[in-house]
Amino acid sequence: MTHGPGRRWDTRDIPRAQQFDAWQAMLQSVYGTWDVARPAKPDFDAHIHHHAVGGFQIVDCVCDPCAAKRMGSEIRRDGREALTIQLVLSGFETFAIEDRRISLGAGDVLIWNSIRPMSFEVTERLRKISVTVPLARLRSWLPTRWHSIATNLPQVSPGAGLLSSVIGAVSPHFLAGALRDGEALTESVISLLVNAIGCDRGDDALTRRGAQLLIVKDYIHAHLSDPDLSPSALASANRISLRYLHALFEAEGTTVQQYIIRERVLRCRRELENPKMAGRTITDIAFGWGFQNSTHFGRRFKAEMGISPQDFRADVLVAARRQPAGAEASSAPESPNRRR
Repeated sequence: MTHGPGRRWDTRDIPRAQQFDAWQAMLQSVYGTWDVARPAKPDFDAHIHHHAVGGFQIVDCVCDPCAAKRMGSEIRRDGREALTIQLVLSGFETFAIEDRRISLGAGDVLIWNSIRPMSFEVTERLRKISVTVPLARLRSWLPTRWHSIATNLPQVSPGAGLLSSVIGAVSPHFLAGALRDGEALTESVISLLVNAIGCDRGDDALTRRGAQLLIVKDYIHAHLSDPDLSPSALASANRISLRYLHALFEAEGTTVQQYIIRERVLRCRRELENPKMAGRTITDIAFGWGFQNSTHFGRRFKAEMGISPQDFRADVLVAARRQPAGAEASSAPESPNRRR
């Protein structure tokens, strides 16, 4: 594996009597809270190489047969809202997600989110690479369909081919520290995922309207800092009528303007929780993402996040002071409106 800033963990570095507790702690550190079963083999062997920047994380995991489950109590305990795209490189694993059972082998891709009950069992020594991003980003791209996307993509499918090639290309560079913009990586991965799912649904299912919506969203994401970004400007730039533009977003259960505002609020939120932005005023951050009035921004932020931007930043600072020295940065405080 590539050497770099990514953290490495290996059972061979831990006394045998302590290996299970260490394995359980490591799984929960990178994947959230799980109820981990004690491995049957006394000489259980596993090693993990992982790295995270903001909400973007890649985990390269190799392990002997093992099992774990994540049910209601575990889900409530950590409140984690993440989306994971998992590529199996070798070995076999079985996932049970709600009432569905999925068998995975080399080349298969699994898509799961942390708010659904599930369990897994590794039945043959496994190597997999998992890419984790905030679930909120998928919700933003697919407001009405995020919960019903395909759970697994078989190795022979076009979607699995697309995702596996990208994960294989990105993971060694990210783990080595050569890629540092977690937000940009998150947007790229979500965009690819949406297109990969479209590939597997077939040309008839991925309609021209759906493809046009993806193009429009890409344009919005690239121009959020422009205060003149408006529905009319968006329609003109994409050479579609204003009426057709509104119809695209109506099918998503939102409006063009609501989508733009929410995306701007999310960008501001990330900067407010970024310690490197502590020297910038809230107004400066808001104006940097296209808002033109601080009062209007404050209202919009509170409507989306359930807390004022001032209180949100203050809570982040308090949480940072309480964090033990040397610990990795944790996610920002959970706002009342984040869980749906």
